[in-house]
Amino acid sequence: MPKTQPQRPAVDVLVLGEHPAAYFAAALLKQKSKLNVLHSTIPDERPPDRVVLINPKMFELDPLLGGGLKRRIDCTSIYGMQFLSDDVATRSEYRSKTVLGSLAMYKDVRAAFQRMAASEGVESVSPKVVQIHRIDERGLQVTIGKQEVHPKVLVLAGPLAEGQQKLLGLPESWGRDVVHRYTFVKFKAARGVEVGSKPVVPMSLDLGGRLTWAWMLAHGSCVHLAVEQPVETLDRFKPAELLAHWERVLKAHGVLHADVHVPLDKAEWMDVPMAGALAHEGLANRTVLVGPAGGFFSASGEDIYPNVWSAVYAADAIKKALKETHVQDALAPYRHNWRTTLGDYLRGPQQNLRFLLPLVYRNQVMTTRLTEAILLGRGMVR
Repeated sequence: MPKTQPQRPAVDVLVLGEHPAAYFAAALLKQKSKLNVLHSTIPDERPPDRVVLINPKMFELDPLLGGGLKRRIDCTSIYGMQFLSDDVATRSEYRSKTVLGSLAMYKDVRAAFQRMAASEGVESVSPKVVQIHRIDERGLQVTIGKQEVHPKVLVLAGPLAEGQQKLLGLPESWGRDVVHRYTFVKFKAARGVEVGSKPVVPMSLDLGGRLTWAWMLAHGSCVHLAVEQPVETLDRFKPAELLAHWERVLKAHGVLHADVHVPLDKAEWMDVPMAGALAHEGLANRTVLVGPAGGFFSASGEDIYPNVWSAVYAADAIKKALKETHVQDALAPYRHNWRTTLGDYLRGPQQNLRFLLPLVYRNQVMTTRLTEAILLGRGMVR
């Protein structure tokens, strides 16, 4: 006789996605409630590895994110920013005495959060198929691999197929006004970079005179050059040309040694909704959007801290909503909570940068404030 498949316990919350925010949401729901939480990766989701910036405030969001997690991530501390103009004679810098941020590899951060979820007892699967069939007043009907589950709530942190998005009541795509192309290249150059004993992040605010932002992130022997531009500018300004221009600026300023080879042909890219959460609902049918699915990328290009922060609000809202009769209505505080706090962080510097740029290069107070706005999310006006 064929063996009977063991019966899976009823799933209260299904978490989909590989971003650290997904693993963190699952860990929070498992630790602070008696809910049965299942985490699943999304087939074909392949987030590229890259050097990421982490706001130190992330480790203060919840006790789970304290010193233990930080020690498990290989991080490089940074102390400020160096703003470089195309004109080699024009630059400014703010270097703090204290750490203003950390740099790490995305895969290392994700692995640390994955281990956290496992240590909290979260079951995680990597199926070849994830299919959402139905949503009604009782919950969702979902196929995970070869098993069917009926979660009461879905936490979505990654991309779904178009039909699945529509079933959940999600827009088929982000509006072009929020989508930016983030193009980057990684290479080894342990001795070809000048970062100093208290490293800062070199950045352009006006690459090529177009108000295009560019970064250089150095972590260990890995150097990461990146440019970010609105998708509507791709036809006019090719990302490869912007990266090449950024390389020339860095070498002209002496940040990169002249003999360093940057493999521009190995560039990778991501289309990300910068501050996209401000344009979308954040809630769908029995679904809470966190991380990349919710568009929690700051206007300054950061994603780890704001995405993880979104998971904190999601877990809190879900725990309370599942005690109510009308779960969908009871999820509404999620939208309110992040909009009144995280929303300001996502907006980033509000000033007209074309007007602000001369002040940043000439005035140390403005340099300091812009550095803290980008790295820590503080307001420019105080």
